[in-house]
Amino acid sequence: MRIQEVMEKTGLSRRTIHYYIDQKMIIPPVNEGNGYHDFTEEDVQKLFIIRKLREAGLSLADIRAILCKPRTTPFYLHKQLNELQAQMLTIQKTISEMDRLTGQLPVCQSLDQLAGMLEETNFRPDASSRFPIESRDARLLAQYLWMAYLDTPVTEYQQFLWQKITQHTMEHAGTDLKTMSRYLQFISPEQIDATNINQYLRNQKIIALTEADYPAFVEELKTSLLAFASDPVQQEKWHLLYQPVIHPTALFCVSVSGWMREFHPAYRRYYENTHTCCRLLKDFMDSPEGAALNATLNKAFNGNCDVRTGYYGELEVAATFHKSIYALLSPEQIREFLGGLG
Repeated sequence: MRIQEVMEKTGLSRRTIHYYIDQKMIIPPVNEGNGYHDFTEEDVQKLFIIRKLREAGLSLADIRAILCKPRTTPFYLHKQLNELQAQMLTIQKTISEMDRLTGQLPVCQSLDQLAGMLEETNFRPDASSRFPIESRDARLLAQYLWMAYLDTPVTEYQQFLWQKITQHTMEHAGTDLKTMSRYLQFISPEQIDATNINQYLRNQKIIALTEADYPAFVEELKTSLLAFASDPVQQEKWHLLYQPVIHPTALFCVSVSGWMREFHPAYRRYYENTHTCCRLLKDFMDSPEGAALNATLNKAFNGNCDVRTGYYGELEVAATFHKSIYALLSPEQIREFLGGLG
């Protein structure tokens, strides 16, 4: 279709459409016969999405990422919500302080007087008020934790289960999952997506395991855990994040695993295969043959690994730690994140 029709369908001006073409947001082919762009329905759809997301204040960079990877949309929307809420808090605080200031300083007699009044004025909200735990934070957390299993249309019963999972997440978002929720806000949507891809591939491998594959997978776990135990940087990250983030998240996942096993049959296979293999590994570690591995891992974990309450799943977390969301930051960045929690 020609640009005039595209303008009518999208509500965008000719100049704006050409701008998005220049920015490579859409790449319609040029008709060699007349030199005009030929737009497809997909181009129109993308332009519509761009217009609506721009109205919501998203940057072109974020919209470009969404167009490339639509599954990241919840994380970019959540990022924008946080930015808007931070702006709103700043505006509210500024209005409040200006109201107070104008009430106490009806007439400004000198710069000294103004400076003295401003010294007691803070137009920026406290850092703690920038992290309100609301339902959308719980939804983001639930989407992150279970994104690999949200890839198919859901039945009415599955929708009911998902509502229970989200509600349960909301109940924990302000307590034991509070730090994990803030951690997701601290890192970028691109980083979240990259680790989601890694986790998805790992999940698919575990889902496909048969009983005959268990011994080889257990050996793979041993190799990965020994690599973890020989890497002091990964261990430092683990120890920094274990109590505030890793362990509470693992326990929470166990608490909703019953609903998730009903929600998606692939999760049932993932859950059963993961915990069967990790249990086999723990049995080996408790045997005389596995004493050396047990001692090595005990030294590496230094008490920061719960293979009982968490149904052995933390061994899998440690085995894949270097590719996980927890390993994205340097130890210094993790300390900065934890220090800013207040």
